[in-house]
Amino acid sequence: MELGLPGASGPAEPGPCLSSLPGAEQEASAFSPSAVGAEPGLRAPVVAAVLPAGGSGERMGVPTPKQFCPILERPLISYTLQALERVCWIKHIVVAVTGDNMEAMNTIIQRYRHKRISVVEAGVTRHRSIFNGLKALAEDQPSSKLSKPEVVIIHDAVRPFVEEDVLLEVVTAAKEHGAAGAIRPLVSTVISPSSDGCLDHSLERARHRASEMPQAFLFDVIYEAYQQCSDYDLEFGTECLQLALKYCHTKAKLVEGSTDLWKVTYKRDLYAAESIIK
Repeated sequence: MELGLPGASGPAEPGPCLSSLPGAEQEASAFSPSAVGAEPGLRAPVVAAVLPAGGSGERMGVPTPKQFCPILERPLISYTLQALERVCWIKHIVVAVTGDNMEAMNTIIQRYRHKRISVVEAGVTRHRSIFNGLKALAEDQPSSKLSKPEVVIIHDAVRPFVEEDVLLEVVTAAKEHGAAGAIRPLVSTVISPSSDGCLDHSLERARHRASEMPQAFLFDVIYEAYQQCSDYDLEFGTECLQLALKYCHTKAKLVEGSTDLWKVTYKRDLYAAESIIK
């Protein structure tokens, strides 16, 4: 799909940014071992991030994939990249987009002056896109600007309001436990229907949580999990924490996230995001 970027014919402008959000006026913390969970006197871990951005935006019901939809004349994914770039201890950010959107993604990077960004081709599913991003980090070729990190963050391209404190919390927990992820209380009760469309059972809402992003992993743990997982997992799975548990026996630490971690999914969410950015 060829995307028409807002104002693409004009000169490159930084555009509206997230600096007006609560807490965003503070500069990113200094890069130090203690900032990312290292013991005093030890080297800080190398941290990278992978953003799967190959979705079609089917649930939004618009022809443009939601990660490229404009908010105040700037693509949604650009705000998410900006939020991660403000965190100086994230060394690399790998974005996985479809082949049709490679050129558009590179245009966004240039136009909005993004740094530390590498683009790889997405897979046909979310898990395959993440795997492609991990493989790019694992190659560690001398000719590549990427290098294998100790910890990798996985985040959604359509969650633009992630703050440094939650990123730091999941990275620190991943260093200790091997994996960590943000969670939120369930708003609605989850029910399981039977094959005939009737209620089979319901889950006790107080005992369950909604899995959110960001998540963080020791790189070797999540990369091994993706290398071992089945084609069924790659095609139909959606939960990275489950892969780490299933294939590496790594029980993720669950971190209570803030209300800002919501995901732009429907058209109405674009208007909500715009009101926050304003």
